[in-house]
Parts: sequence; structure tokens; C-alpha cells
Amino acid sequence: MKVIKTILIIIVRIVLITLALTLFFSMMAGMYYKSAPTKIKVAVLDQDQTPLSRSIIYNIKQSQYFNVTEQAYDYLNLQHLVDEGKVDVGVVIPNNAYRDVLNRRSVSILAILNGTANPIIPKISLMMLNKIVMTLDMQLGMKMRVEELGSIPNTRHPKNPPLKVHERVFYSPALSMESSMLPAFMGLAMQIVSMLIVLFALMANFKIMRAKLPYIKQPRQMPVKALIPPFIISWIIVSTAISTAFFTTMYLFHIPFDKKQMWDVAFIISMLVLSMESLSYMLVLNIKNGAVLAALITLIVMPAFMYSGYLVPIEQMADIPNKIGNAFPLRHYLQALYPVFNRHQPLSTVYHHINTLWKYTGVFLTLSVLSIIIGQIERIHRKRKYVKELEKSQTKETVS
Repeated sequence: MKVIKTILIIIVRIVLITLALTLFFSMMAGMYYKSAPTKIKVAVLDQDQTPLSRSIIYNIKQSQYFNVTEQAYDYLNLQHLVDEGKVDVGVVIPNNAYRDVLNRRSVSILAILNGTANPIIPKISLMMLNKIVMTLDMQLGMKMRVEELGSIPNTRHPKNPPLKVHERVFYSPALSMESSMLPAFMGLAMQIVSMLIVLFALMANFKIMRAKLPYIKQPRQMPVKALIPPFIISWIIVSTAISTAFFTTMYLFHIPFDKKQMWDVAFIISMLVLSMESLSYMLVLNIKNGAVLAALITLIVMPAFMYSGYLVPIEQMADIPNKIGNAFPLRHYLQALYPVFNRHQPLSTVYHHINTLWKYTGVFLTLSVLSIIIGQIERIHRKRKYVKELEKSQTKETVS
């Protein structure tokens, strides 16, 4: 029996170490993803409906950087597609573009950029769209037929390009990176703070309780009155502190935000804190080794940040890393925060991400409740055992 137990322990340790190292190595591998985004979601509004506009659309579709997912029927529809986050870029080919090119008049193609996306996306989009238009300009300068545009590379540069790109950016005219970078990096800090505060609070209570009840060995074995307050108090403290720090930082960096939606943003922050605390709470209830807890927190926090969709666009991730990122609250926090904070959308537009955070919290709070129930049974059993041993020792002392 001892041999079987030893073998099982070895197997479990091998599996756990393998999983931990795989997760750690996958984080390192994630750093080698191609940084430039590909398959950027594009909507096209073709107001010209000519061979020239069809050639432009064909070249956009053939680019590895673009994925034409929508065909807009007017400018307002195109704006709504960007508002709702369905596309990152809109391309407008104006009326009479082909006729103006034939009459040697310059034509402006309008690029509608989503300024609240990862800043790399609109910048790459504009750069690639300019490259496509530059190639078409070169070929038009060679008097090529419109139907053949994009088929022959060349290096000629006409002095007055018939086609050019003008951009219009929604929400962030300067394509400022702070509006995307700060919430993402703040999310990394939020995870760590949320998990550590509840850990410290519970472990402090455990130390006090062990002095009073020497027979308890795990935090889950503490009385319920010592288990519930640390969770609630730490959630209130951390949510309030992080929300205050969040808006203070935005104010100091002069990042514009709608004061009317401060409470919505604070609610999203509190949901991230609650979900991360529920996970940390469940771990602390069952593990008293500080080194193990610190290692687990690192293994949770770093992959969550790596695969949150900030460093590498979600569309570019392989299936497994994408599922790993989707399993952590940070991705859903960012997906909920960007529309509300940057685009001033109501909470109802991100309800599915909020629901995911609720589900995450519910799962780990349920596991915590089960742990507490088990712990209370263990405490009663250990108390009886402790009392019996104490009575035996007292009897021996009396006899002696």
C-alpha cells in the first residue's frame, strides 16, 4: 500500500510540474508571436461601384493584414459598425472616383480608424492601406488598365498620385496609446493586489485563530465568523482603492473620460477584483504554504496578462493560447472596459463579458463554500481528537 501511495504521489507531482512548466514556457513562446496584427476586421463602403473601386477592394481582400467582414451601405452604418466594435477599420471609396482619376483629378479614399483599439491596429491599418494605394498609383501612372491593378509590381512614383488616403479616427484623434496601455497594465496590477490582499487578510486571521485553537491546521478549519469578514472587507477596500487610483491616474495623464460613466467603470473594476479574490480565497482556504501560494499567483497572473489580447491581438492567437486567455478574468475585464471607458458605451453592450466575470466568481465561491464546509467538519473532528488527547495527558499527570 505504501508503494502504491508513493508512486501516485510521484505521478501527481510530475503532472503538476509538467503543467506549471508548460504554462510558463507558453508565456515565453507567446512573446515570439508576430507583433504586427493580421486579419484586421474591415468594413468597406463602395460609393463608386466601378472597376476602379472593385480593384481597390480586391487588393484589400488579398492583403494578409485585412479581413473584409462587412459591406456598409452608408456612412452612418459604417460608423455604427466601428461603434459596436464589429470592425476596426472602415474604408470609404467616394462617388465618381473612377471618373475623377480619368480626368486627372486626385481622389481621397477615407480610412475610418477605431482609435480605442490596440494602438498597433489602426497604425498598421493606415500604413498597409497607404501601401496598397501607392501600388495602385504606380500602376495607374504606367497607364495600366484598371482591371489589371495590383497584378504587376513596379517602382515608379508619379508626381501627382491619382489616389491618396485620408484618415479619420474615432474617439482618439492622436491615436494615444495611454488609453489602451494603462488599463491593460493596471489590470495586471489589479490581479496581483486583489489576490494578495485577501491572502494577507485570511492568513492574519489564521495566525490569530491558531493561537486560540491550536488543533486547526488549515485556514478552511477556522470558524465561519473568522472566514467571511476578510473576504468582504478586502473586496470593499481593494475595489475602492483601485477605482480611485484608476481615475486619479487618468486625470494626472490628461486622458479624457466621461464622468457620467465613472460608476460603470468602477463596477467593472469591482467585478475583476471580485473574480480574482474569489480565486485567491479558494486557494488560501486550502493551502497554507506561502511559497506555493506565491508560485500559483504568478502562474495565474502572468499568462492572464500575456493572453489578455493586449500584447497579441486575439485574432492572431493559436487555438490553445486563445482558450487559455479566455479562461482568465483579465481578458473579459479589458473587453468590457474598452467600450465603456473609451467609447462611452452603456454596460448593456458588454453584458456577456460581465456575465462571464459573474460565472467565474460563482464557480470559485462555490468551491470556497464547499471547502469551508469540509473545513468545519474537519475542525469538529480535530477538536474532539485534541480534547481526548488533552484528557489522556491530564489523566496521566494525575496518576503520576
